[in-house]
Amino acid sequence: MHQLRHLILFLLISLAGCHSKPDAPQAPLTDHSHMIDTSAVANEEADTSGLYSIQDTTAVAEFVVDTTNLTPEPNNPIKILLEGLYHKEEVWKGAEDKQWFGLFDKNGSYELRPTSLKVEPAFDPAVDATRVTEEGSKLISGRQVVGADTSTMVFITGLTNIEPGTVDTAAFDKNVIPINKEAVLSFKGKEYRIEAFGDSTLLETGDYSYKNYGWRISGPKKGRLLKQVLSKDEEFQQSTYILYWAGDIDRDGIPDLIAELSNHYNTTRTALFLSSKAEKGKLYKKVAVFDTKSK
Repeated sequence: MHQLRHLILFLLISLAGCHSKPDAPQAPLTDHSHMIDTSAVANEEADTSGLYSIQDTTAVAEFVVDTTNLTPEPNNPIKILLEGLYHKEEVWKGAEDKQWFGLFDKNGSYELRPTSLKVEPAFDPAVDATRVTEEGSKLISGRQVVGADTSTMVFITGLTNIEPGTVDTAAFDKNVIPINKEAVLSFKGKEYRIEAFGDSTLLETGDYSYKNYGWRISGPKKGRLLKQVLSKDEEFQQSTYILYWAGDIDRDGIPDLIAELSNHYNTTRTALFLSSKAEKGKLYKKVAVFDTKSK
């Protein structure tokens, strides 16, 4: 199961600056935390919170998978997925048939190599709790992404001219960046700096609320110091950006980035930035995004 995103965020804030290598991105769970796979669909009883408890995991209820109005494959050539449980529209049709690379965390050493994934049906309580067919079977619409290797950090498809093997990674001093602060990425004797900018308001709780928050990165490329804005949002609701990982996926000598760019506590927006795809005068291009939303 996914971990709750706001819990991850609080832990990351409290630990910011304490680690040189990040944990793999978790598929953060909004209301997805209550989704279950079909092997456990049986005898659900609603409790007072509106969630569902499983009373008998040995008896599997008859079910029909909802395959209507599936999301078409995104047009962008490079796409990413994370393991986890999702609403139907969050996993595009035919994802399991693509040729995937997996970025694997092997005890702090990272590898990129071909892999596969499965997309299996799952019970989605936000949608499926009262849905049945005319014959009385339970209609389920959730999707569960399962990798062939449980250490998969992220799935990537659409990469070209990429050799599998060990991926050199960058160390950084923080992955949650307050306004007017920066995170320093150290990679093969060079430094890349992500500066956070924006407006903040101190709340009665002692927390800060951000507006017009964003990240600006600077670093060397072909003997020049380049700067660019990676991402920016006008409004935030109990959320901030998180730098998950930095390493040279495309082997061009500049660390690529995986980051969480959601501006709302109950959604996720995992993004992949590749340096080799950057336009002239820029360091990076955002080549793929995987979004999840609440119901």
